Amino acid sequence: MAGHIESFKPVPFRDKVAEGQAELLVCHDMKGGYLDEESDEGIIVTPESPNPYVFLNWWNIDVFCYFSHNFVTIPPTGYTNIAHDHGCLVLGTFITEGKGGAKLCEQFLTSEETVRKTVQSLVCVTQRYNFDGWLVNIENKVLIQQLNNLKLFLRLLTDTMRKSVGFSRVIWYDAVTASGKLHWQNKLNELNKVWYDCCDGIYLNYNWNDEALLSSADFGTLNKIYVGIDVFARGCIGR
Repeated sequence: MAGHIESFKPVPFRDKVAEGQAELLVCHDMKGGYLDEESDEGIIVTPESPNPYVFLNWWNIDVFCYFSHNFVTIPPTGYTNIAHDHGCLVLGTFITEGKGGAKLCEQFLTSEETVRKTVQSLVCVTQRYNFDGWLVNIENKVLIQQLNNLKLFLRLLTDTMRKSVGFSRVIWYDAVTASGKLHWQNKLNELNKVWYDCCDGIYLNYNWNDEALLSSADFGTLNKIYVGIDVFARGCIGR
């Protein structure tokens, strides 16, 4: 008689932020994303990719963000499944950058209606593909007249994700200031706190130093400030 193997039940998510603890986030920014070796079943070895990148330390992290330079990045199913098996949240990426990104921003920030439609679309995507939130990475100038709509976008996305998905994260990347200027701060300060206040936290750019981290504590809660460390040490302290 053939045996029956029960499916593995995902480990419950642990809200370390609510417990006052720090979270460890890994951002998968590898060769542009969507690599040949990434399948629904996990990482596979192919003649084209005989030595694929394999992340193994799932039990040591709390949030996994899949990154590419596409406007909307949906994490591959294989990563989402294994992350959830270890109680780890999974984020997609919403990014605009350069001249093309500025035009995209102008379009989705045109009005409150376009903001709401964009938020609803992003929430539907997370529900359809069973992941838990977004890294919002705006790396282009934002028009002054659209800054309030950007605040609305962040607040609405954060609130709607919580209501629709439950335990989620919407994290802002440190790039645009409160005036809409593209200027990485490498710390939380008066120039970018407005965005931090609209979502679940901020992901600092990589060129920080000790002084920048210490001063960040004056503007927000430490366990909602994610400090970027490049695995290749590009632009990092001590390089």
